[in-house]
Amino acid sequence: MQIKQYAPDAVIQGLLDGEDYTNRVAGNCVYHCPHCGHQIRFRWKHFYKADEQTFLKHEYRSEFNKLTIDHPDEDEGFLDFHCPTCGAPTRLNFAIFDYTEIAYHFDLRSVFVGERLR
Repeated sequence: MQIKQYAPDAVIQGLLDGEDYTNRVAGNCVYHCPHCGHQIRFRWKHFYKADEQTFLKHEYRSEFNKLTIDHPDEDEGFLDFHCPTCGAPTRLNFAIFDYTEIAYHFDLRSVFVGERLR
């Protein structure tokens, strides 16, 4: 099983960089599959509603978990999905920052992509 790690800005367009943040999700961003080029639009609400449920096979979840760097001082989350075109299992890892009780920011940390499945 081969899994490649990508910097978020290498496969996702629309992320913001600022003085104290990098790869922040604004209103929406677009993921480009590195295998087939399929584009998936993610909105801020997708990250807000991500509850770390995954439909990936156990071996991919396990490998993605091993590769994920844990930051104990930050809240973190992930979005797992298969590319609709080539089937590549993918994980978007992100940090969660709570500005107020109703305003959250999501900064993408890493993207893991498995091999094409079709």
